[in-house]
Amino acid sequence: MTAPRTRSAVVVRTRLRPPPPHPDDVRRARLLARLDAVSEPVILVAAPRGAGKTVLLAQWVASRRCAWVSLSSHDDTPAGVWSAVLESVRPYCPDVPAPPAALLDDEPTLFTEIIPELLNALASTGSLALVLDGLDVVEHPVTRAALDEFVRRAPDTVRVLLATARPPSGPIASLRAAGRLAEFTEEDLRLDLAETRQLLSATAGRPVDRAEAAALRHGYAGWATGLRLAGMALRNQPPGAALPHPVPSVEDFFRAEVLERVTSRQRRLLLYSSVLAELTPERCAKVTALPAAGETLNALAESSLLLRRTGAGLRCHPVLRLVLSSVLTAEQPDAVAALHARAVTRLRQEGDPDAAYEHARMAGLPDVAVRTALETWPAAHPRTLLARLDEAPTMPAEAHAIAAAAELACGRPARAATRLAGPDDGPALAVRAWLALQRGDLATAQCAATRVITAHRPAGARPWWLLMAHAALGTAGVWEGRAAGVVDQLAVTARDADGLGYRDVSVRALDARTAGLLLTGDTTAALASATQAAALHELDPTQCAAPVVAVACLAAADRGRTAPPTAAFVPAAPHAEAFSALLHAHSTSTSGDARHRRRAHAQARAALAGLGYGPVLAALFEEQWPCGVPDLRPAVLSDRERAVLRALSGPLTLREIAAELHVSHNTVKTHVRSVFRKLGAHDRADAVSRGAAAGSATGHATPTGGA
Repeated sequence: MTAPRTRSAVVVRTRLRPPPPHPDDVRRARLLARLDAVSEPVILVAAPRGAGKTVLLAQWVASRRCAWVSLSSHDDTPAGVWSAVLESVRPYCPDVPAPPAALLDDEPTLFTEIIPELLNALASTGSLALVLDGLDVVEHPVTRAALDEFVRRAPDTVRVLLATARPPSGPIASLRAAGRLAEFTEEDLRLDLAETRQLLSATAGRPVDRAEAAALRHGYAGWATGLRLAGMALRNQPPGAALPHPVPSVEDFFRAEVLERVTSRQRRLLLYSSVLAELTPERCAKVTALPAAGETLNALAESSLLLRRTGAGLRCHPVLRLVLSSVLTAEQPDAVAALHARAVTRLRQEGDPDAAYEHARMAGLPDVAVRTALETWPAAHPRTLLARLDEAPTMPAEAHAIAAAAELACGRPARAATRLAGPDDGPALAVRAWLALQRGDLATAQCAATRVITAHRPAGARPWWLLMAHAALGTAGVWEGRAAGVVDQLAVTARDADGLGYRDVSVRALDARTAGLLLTGDTTAALASATQAAALHELDPTQCAAPVVAVACLAAADRGRTAPPTAAFVPAAPHAEAFSALLHAHSTSTSGDARHRRRAHAQARAALAGLGYGPVLAALFEEQWPCGVPDLRPAVLSDRERAVLRALSGPLTLREIAAELHVSHNTVKTHVRSVFRKLGAHDRADAVSRGAAAGSATGHATPTGGA
């Protein structure tokens, strides 16, 4: 027998070649093409167990000069790992050293002699791919340090491919910063729909249709092993038969690969935290009530990519989380509701009522779920909120007004009226004010809104219903002829509502403000208000009422929009609808289109059928705009006028401007008067401001002011 000091480490030969292809393997053509295009010398494939790392790398090196090492936890010593590395490259590089195991285990010798000799030998061997598969099993500090040194110093002729199931460390950050690293992650390795169908059909032994494959791909998040096991479960199932999710073999896989490999403390934390979608140390500590939960969570995250770091914390792999929930329910069914109840408390404290609602529902606490859902208003999507409230067996009194406001935001005033119940407190009165506006009853709207505002003057931020009342009162004021006195208040209301995430009231206030600014002759500000209202609405048209005045204003200005017939507008309050039609009529009358003008007038009268026109709209029907008919068509300043406008923004007098432009003083005065007329400006500062807002100083079209 060889003496221990001179004996070489024994290397299992199967560790030194890629695993043979399996008949069910899917060729990852899109990923292989990406690997072919990589120019960096180091390639990192980091993904959880079962994601297909080994299959991908084996397919890529099949036609290349390749040295392959499958690392093993049973050989986690410098001698065990480095004897395998040296043996794998020897067929392509006979000059590599062959030291005994004792020298490989000697740290100074390994770093100063063996690794340098290996690097020098590889530098002259030509192109070679060296795969280190299973890097995550290496725990020995000397082994890891030696591998880090080798990867960092490897010659460019050697393409080093690293496969790991845990978050990478060592030289990865420096290689990434130096541009020497290409990375493939779990997201990259997820099977697409075509690959999923191919794998499922191969493992099931029958064709799998697109819909069935799409459902399984979604259920297993494109995870290769989960889909393979699901395909195997399909073998004895007729087409279209439902499978349990996850299939039992997936639960067996995670029991063996995760739950049986962690400590008892880590196992409890994984099970208890499975109720949470987002994991943070503080949240896990409060919900699981386990000692040292934060430290345990961090240790788990460092040991496996099944816990992936996000901006806020960690997320468990979706299939593992499903398995953990199943195991927890089977082992400790009484703990599930208690954990969800703790999650409700914690998430409400963190200001996440949406997540708290889901936990309250799963905890079997309908009253808490309803109260939590109400906390999301007014920022919540109205349709989502209504669906949650409709699921509740009972609703508190304040829920009725919120539900009615949500129906208004969905553009359903009739359903909003049926939602109101109970006393006419502030929230209910604010909704009633808007319902009155929807009927064209300005007097009732003003009365209800005034009652809300007079009775409720909060010291801090204004609640949603008070903003709603202010918007209603301002809107009624516009149609009653008090536009000049309410446009500023409507701007404040729109801003405050936007701060609360109450998009519906913000859009309504901006829409009314647009009408008020048009009535006062400030067309530049009206276009800005209309643009803001339309932009907010377009973010999600299902979350707020349509701004009919703003759309008509922008159409009349012809800012890239075709003027739509009023009949195409979403039904709105009759005064807003009539005003929009009249604005359309005036914009078409300037182009001599009498047919469209008559049609728009008829639509305006139809919108106000059975209602009093009021002083504002009565005058508009007679084409008597308070500040003259607003001309919203674009007007372009001449090159000389733009030069004068740019000069007006500085400290020069008109005579100094004339000298700069080499024209007479009278010529500059003529240009200034023309600029003021086209911009609707009253003085120098106003012209500069309007020109900047409209883009005239750069030669863009500028809206003309009121006549």
